[in-house]
Amino acid sequence: MKMKKTALQGILGLVIGLVAAGTMTFAGEAEKMGEGETTLYKDMFDQAAYSEGMNQLDLGRWGRRITHKTIPSADINIFDEVPDSSFFTNRHARQKMSAAELEKGPHQTDGPDLSKPLTVLGAEQQGSHYGFVVEDAKKDQYILRFDPQGAAELNTAAEVIGARFYHALGYNVPQTTILSFAADQLTAAPDAITCDNTGFAKKLTQTLLQQYLLFVPLPQGTYRASASKVPAGGDAGTFSFMGRGKKNPQDIVNHRDLREIRALGVFAAWLNHHEMLESNTRDAAVTENGKTVLKHYLTDFTNALGAATDGAKEPMFGYEHMVDYGETFKSILGLGFWESPWQKKWKRAGEKTISPAVGYFSNDLFDPAKYKNLLPYEAFRLVTRADGFWAAKSMMSFSDEDIRAMVRAGKYGRSEDEDYIVKTLSERRDIIAKYWFSRVSPLDQFVFSGTELSFKDLAVAYGFVPREGTLYRTEVVSGKKKITVLETAEPVVKLQPEWLAGNSAIKLVIRTLRPSSKKADPSVTVLLNASGVQGIRHED
Repeated sequence: MKMKKTALQGILGLVIGLVAAGTMTFAGEAEKMGEGETTLYKDMFDQAAYSEGMNQLDLGRWGRRITHKTIPSADINIFDEVPDSSFFTNRHARQKMSAAELEKGPHQTDGPDLSKPLTVLGAEQQGSHYGFVVEDAKKDQYILRFDPQGAAELNTAAEVIGARFYHALGYNVPQTTILSFAADQLTAAPDAITCDNTGFAKKLTQTLLQQYLLFVPLPQGTYRASASKVPAGGDAGTFSFMGRGKKNPQDIVNHRDLREIRALGVFAAWLNHHEMLESNTRDAAVTENGKTVLKHYLTDFTNALGAATDGAKEPMFGYEHMVDYGETFKSILGLGFWESPWQKKWKRAGEKTISPAVGYFSNDLFDPAKYKNLLPYEAFRLVTRADGFWAAKSMMSFSDEDIRAMVRAGKYGRSEDEDYIVKTLSERRDIIAKYWFSRVSPLDQFVFSGTELSFKDLAVAYGFVPREGTLYRTEVVSGKKKITVLETAEPVVKLQPEWLAGNSAIKLVIRTLRPSSKKADPSVTVLLNASGVQGIRHED
């Protein structure tokens, strides 16, 4: 499996850090509060070797697997939702964004200012993969990433579209746009550096810069790049999906136990983003309400959808970790006769690619329960039913038209490519949501009025299960005493006024019963008093 070296990240940190030291007010605070730098190779060792080995010695982890116990997320509010934080800001799922907002994504500028040539501060060459750090006439810095030869639009569209999706879901991402420019619109800075295939840094001359451009596709006479704006606030390195930033006073919960971090594994499966990696994160210090806080960013989505570093994604991505001990063990025991799902998929893939711009992105044999990131982060394994339900309902807040608006930002030259990506993402959204909704009582949007508590059954609302035959069983509990059990075919619980008399509070434990299942689904607990709903919790 060919891997992309993240030398560009190191150059970015060096170049932007030097600039920030003189021009950005909070670069010092960013350095003090940040967690440090994680490169791809360090990340690979930490996850595939060290963490996997230590996990086998964790008796608590083995105990949870045997007893099927889970670790609930530690940052959810009383309504079982994720509050806004330095990692996450509720956006589309809380308040629907317009098609224009979805297509635009995070927006501070219209992209690099081309009124003057862009100054290249640093560059990377790794195989056929190229990237530049540039500064425009307004002194804004951007990372330019390009498509490999023979696959125009593949990585640049994936980068821009991925940024739109993660932003709309609620994550911090850099502003990213498609940029078209001519060769004479790039000029190397006098002190520019580059990291080539040898891994050593050296001076980037104008001649060497032009040589790099010889290997970049030149569709329709201009170069096409994704331009990712460097966030203001200095470069404080990467953040971890596991522990917490001990230097950061606002960071009080282990990242492993943040629902928004766990859910990244679910969202990555939706976008076929197998390189959801710690080494593709960035921290920056920003001022909010007069205080310096560390914002956690996701970056580099060039390997999402059907894209990989040097061309179309291979069918095996998403089915195995880079070092997958379990799959290796199966292969050894199978003596060559056992066939993994990705091998079956590869045989059925035929020519693999839909088009050079799309690469390989298919829902054939896709299983949400078995999607695997490139590296085996423990946070993604700890996703509970409640975590998965939250992620799935967030995904279902995007209509097919919403998905098209974000895909449109990729600026595909062929309408057929845009149509295919929209169709595949829409289908995969439904596959994932149907899976997670089947593992909980997928009840949401609770409204209390008078003596009735109404709610929405999302599995029924989205057509995943029939309304006919579905029942809702509710245990009414006051203190530790069960008052009664109610059963209704409608998503409404009718209460007796005396249950809520005075300052009385009751607990409603609601389960769905489907005609296709003999068991009731895990419960949703609603805390209620005369003032209304006081708390909601989906069973983990």
